[in-house]
Amino acid sequence: MKRGEMIGFSIKRVLFPFFLALSFSFAQQLEVTADRFTHVEKENKAIFEGNAHAIEGKSRVDADRFVIFLDKNNEAREYLAKGNVSFEIVKPDQHVKGSCKELIYNVSRETYLLKGGAHIVDMLNKREMIGEELFLDNRKKEAKARSDHRAPVKLIFQMKEAKKSKKRKGR
Repeated sequence: MKRGEMIGFSIKRVLFPFFLALSFSFAQQLEVTADRFTHVEKENKAIFEGNAHAIEGKSRVDADRFVIFLDKNNEAREYLAKGNVSFEIVKPDQHVKGSCKELIYNVSRETYLLKGGAHIVDMLNKREMIGEELFLDNRKKEAKARSDHRAPVKLIFQMKEAKKSKKRKGR
């Protein structure tokens, strides 16, 4: 494939932890702090600007700007973190860190789009995914990565050594 094309990964054992770990679901209490807050009722969105920090339990997202898009019932339908985005998702059996320029999470579709120098690290399983753009679909258990002309997409994971035969010839 040429650089710039989307590359789909079907290596479930390698990528599945990314899907589980990127479930920053905001189901618990969500606390957002920033230098400025604006609620635009007409557009059903809450905007946090300047040193925005969203925290849920031990998980966090930090960005220059954090926007919560609401549906007609005032429930979150999408989250946008933009500018110097870094995140850490910590759950009992998961620990993922990452960074990008823009992160979009669609609540109903359970999809994540990371744009601009996207980098995800599964701290427990020692796996990394790097690309200009990463797309993760929790429902379909799919991941796609796109590169740009500067660098290819990269997936790094630890291989388990094959079990060595305990039987030796002639013994």
